[in-house]
Amino acid sequence: MESIDPEQLEKDFIFANRRLVMYQDLNAAGRLFGGELMRWLDEATGQVASRIMGTKDLVTKKFGEVVFDYPGRLGDSVEIWCRTFHEGTTSLGLEARVLVRGVKPETLHQICHCTVVYVALDATGRPAAWRKED
Repeated sequence: MESIDPEQLEKDFIFANRRLVMYQDLNAAGRLFGGELMRWLDEATGQVASRIMGTKDLVTKKFGEVVFDYPGRLGDSVEIWCRTFHEGTTSLGLEARVLVRGVKPETLHQICHCTVVYVALDATGRPAAWRKED
C-alpha cells in the first residue's frame, strides 16, 4: 500500500470529512461496507460542493468510477479529501480520495478514489448558474 505525503495532500486537496469505522459500518466479511463509504463520500463532497458553489440547492448528478483500492477496517480513521477538476455553468466536478490515517499521524494510505459531479438548482428544481465565492 503506497503512502501519501500529508503536506502535498494539504496543498492540492480540501479536507472534507473524517469518520471512524465502527461495527455498524461493516459488511458480512468484516470490512467497511462499500455502500456506507459511498454515503460518506456523497455527504462529504456535497458539503464541499455547497461551499464552493455558494448554495445548498444542489444535487448529485453523477458518481464516476468508484475504485476501492483497499478495504477499510474496524477502527480505521477514514478521511475524505477532494479537489475541483471541473467548473461548469451549472455543475461542479470533484475528485475525491478516501484515506486511512495510521496511528502515526503522518501515515496516510488511500483506500478509495472517485469523481463526483454536482449541479446547482433554482427554486423550481431546474439547473441554475452558480458563481464561485471569492
